[in-house]
Amino acid sequence: MVRRRVVTGINAEGKSYFVHDGPTPGHLDMGVRVIDEIWVDDPASPDPQAKRDPVDVETFHLEPPAEGSVVRVLTFRPGSAQVASESLAALAARFDTGDAMEEDEPGMHTTRTIDYGIVLSGEIDLELDEGEVHLSAGDVVVQRATRHAWRSRSDQPCVMAFVLVSSANYR
Repeated sequence: MVRRRVVTGINAEGKSYFVHDGPTPGHLDMGVRVIDEIWVDDPASPDPQAKRDPVDVETFHLEPPAEGSVVRVLTFRPGSAQVASESLAALAARFDTGDAMEEDEPGMHTTRTIDYGIVLSGEIDLELDEGEVHLSAGDVVVQRATRHAWRSRSDQPCVMAFVLVSSANYR
């Protein structure tokens, strides 16, 4: 399901208005996971009049631009606890993960960001180097540039909203 996205802007007269109300063009179905890229804020390219859509692109980036942020919704499909190497190859074609993802341990990765993850529905496991925690709807994770993986072991999809913020503390 492509997510509805409402985007506001400022017109030439300085008035607020609705730039977009409809499906996000930033939709990427990778089989085991679906990414709906909602917005990318890049301070190096301010665009208050919203002349371009920062998620209407060929390639998405795991991490936000320097000093910027990203909002996305991920759907982890049932049984996607392990990410197969074919999925990683498909992922790399449209979703640039930089050097964050680990080839020898699929799913494990580290980003140089502060991530706020909110479980909207379903359940998921967050794996770290030392331990794992089970999360369900309403739980919130503050992910602070630590090595981790998301493991969906349920027979139901898990939907999470993420806000990734570039952090000088982890660059």
